[in-house]
Amino acid sequence: MMKSEKYTILYVDDEESNLRIFKNIFKKEYNIFTAKSAEEGIRILKNNTIDIILSDQRMPKMTGVDFLKYTLKKHPELNRILITGYTDFSALKNAINEAKIYQYVQKPWKEEDLSKIIKEALQLYKLKQENKKLLADLKETHKKLKAEKEKAEESNRLKSAFLSNISHEIRTPMNGIIGFSTILKENDIADKKRNEFLDIIIRSSNRLLKTIDDIVEISELETNQVTVKETEVEIFNFFEDLFAICKTRAKKKNITVSLTNKISPDNRNIITDEVKLQKITGNLIDNALKYTEHGSIEIICEISDKKLTTCIKDTGEGISPDMHDKIFERFRQEHDSKDNHKEGLGLGLAIVKENVKIMNGKIYLESEKGKGSVFTVEIPVKFPN
Repeated sequence: MMKSEKYTILYVDDEESNLRIFKNIFKKEYNIFTAKSAEEGIRILKNNTIDIILSDQRMPKMTGVDFLKYTLKKHPELNRILITGYTDFSALKNAINEAKIYQYVQKPWKEEDLSKIIKEALQLYKLKQENKKLLADLKETHKKLKAEKEKAEESNRLKSAFLSNISHEIRTPMNGIIGFSTILKENDIADKKRNEFLDIIIRSSNRLLKTIDDIVEISELETNQVTVKETEVEIFNFFEDLFAICKTRAKKKNITVSLTNKISPDNRNIITDEVKLQKITGNLIDNALKYTEHGSIEIICEISDKKLTTCIKDTGEGISPDMHDKIFERFRQEHDSKDNHKEGLGLGLAIVKENVKIMNGKIYLESEKGKGSVFTVEIPVKFPN
């Protein structure tokens, strides 16, 4: 409470003259609400912010003690003062034990005595409120520190996983390249074997190049060095070419691939960033191929309302709901253990998300563990004049 604000007092007494006297004395220092019955006092409490409650004991229907017991349940933080003109020890006992009053005052009260009691009660109330706020702030600070600690621990874990992955992703193809290149120096290798070794070297080189490209790409995205470069793209053939490449790769895993190309002849040419579109769709297909061991992959594309919608469906491992947001983070793979290691640094989906964002698009994921995944990307497009 600001120092410039007045505290608000509720005083309940069935004698109107007592209410009038009290209000005249204390209205300069406090905001005063008065009530002629406990029922009226309850209505005032419901509709106003009160800082302290004073109540006479002898009232019809509901006594002061009963009224203060009610306020204890509804407003336990407030201090309550009982005013009585009789030495009713039973009422005082109940007021102290059941209504938890701050103090009782004997009628007729003196202005200086009552003023002192009210001020002390309000000071205590203020201290309680400040302690309550400090406790709430402390809990919030603790919550934030805990979250930051967990974030730092997770960051360290991801960095360790990244260093382990990058070591694996560089060493594995390099060992293939160096090892089989050394073997090729021998003269007595049959042509069939030589071609097999050359294929391994080429695959290893491409894998190594992909790793380097992903690291460079994510570094450029993090430092905001990437801009959209729009050109005219023949989008119908774009997806036909993409499908042909995917089909060839999927054949090696005995996976069925289908393309549902809903793009009409009227929309064959669009204005967009072809390179980024290639990275988005290419990485999504790479992801589908990586995590699908059997079944099928379906590519669906269409243009509607000046938006290019691309959907990649697979029957692969699927992603558990608690990982739907995390899977788009850098260096994140759902399986972190070496036993479940999949080829790659865990940058593919992070690159997809950042490129979609740069192109003012949206990406959606539908997936359950063991039930495959559906990635849907919406990208705004323009048309040639």
